[in-house]
Amino acid sequence: MFPRVIRAALIGVLVMPCAGCDPPALSDNGVVGVFGGQGLGPGEFSYPRAIAVAQDGTLFVVDKSARIQRFDPEGVFETSWRTPDKQAGKPVGLMVHPDGRLFVADTHYSRVLVYDDEGKLLSQFGEQGRGPGQFELPTDVAIDAEGCIYVGEYNGNDRITKWSPRLEFMQAFGGGLIEGIELARPAALDIDEEQTLWVADACNHRIVRFDLEGRVLRVFGTMGRGPGELRYPYDLTVVDANTIMVCEYGNSRLQWFDKQGQSLGVWGGEGRGLGNLWAPWSAEIGPKGRIYVVDSLNSRIQIVRYTP
Repeated sequence: MFPRVIRAALIGVLVMPCAGCDPPALSDNGVVGVFGGQGLGPGEFSYPRAIAVAQDGTLFVVDKSARIQRFDPEGVFETSWRTPDKQAGKPVGLMVHPDGRLFVADTHYSRVLVYDDEGKLLSQFGEQGRGPGQFELPTDVAIDAEGCIYVGEYNGNDRITKWSPRLEFMQAFGGGLIEGIELARPAALDIDEEQTLWVADACNHRIVRFDLEGRVLRVFGTMGRGPGELRYPYDLTVVDANTIMVCEYGNSRLQWFDKQGQSLGVWGGEGRGLGNLWAPWSAEIGPKGRIYVVDSLNSRIQIVRYTP
């Protein structure tokens, strides 16, 4: 039998898998690891809000102390740094560029920060305002196959802005009526293989799909707790050619949909035990099909193997 290393965490257990395999599940719904705990020390969290996974499996997590921490795929702490300012508020969105740069939606400073993986600030773009090239409260960042950058924002702007690979403003869209209502806190963005943009329209409890010029292609979701319903979707991830994973802050669960908006399954539910969530902000797919879930009010990351 391959060896396993199990070490205590403040709120759970981190299971380190053997090479090429995952450990036995820690819960009956597929949790294979957990790391974190309440605090400000290395590997601890103060209300974690977003996670991003690099192509090599490296993890970046930002919490409400404006601290970005880097972990290996097993949740072992590697390094950390803080954003330049935090008095007005803290970042809520992260995205790793294919070239390894980390884009940070520095929400309350109306800008996007760009770091290398060691925490060196390389560049930034945006400023406070409602005009071209300005932001109110940026929430998340996505990138298309051409290298163009998309940023969601809210607080009156409630739109998507598009930027060139050189970080030059190109256009804004999504600010008008969409099936009778405007976007209300587009909290998360992702782009699929067809090069269409998926947006978690959080305060409207729905998902909106755009083409990359801003034309609406599909809308689905209504407020509720049943299958196919949503409450404050704060994150979404394109899983494969026909599957979208949505992280519901208000329902404390993950939910999978096909691209037509049909619910495929749910995972989680409010609570403090393994396999339960409390107000999760974010979830991302990592190596070997693992799902990393930002279990915000439980101050931890749960690692899940689950297929709807």
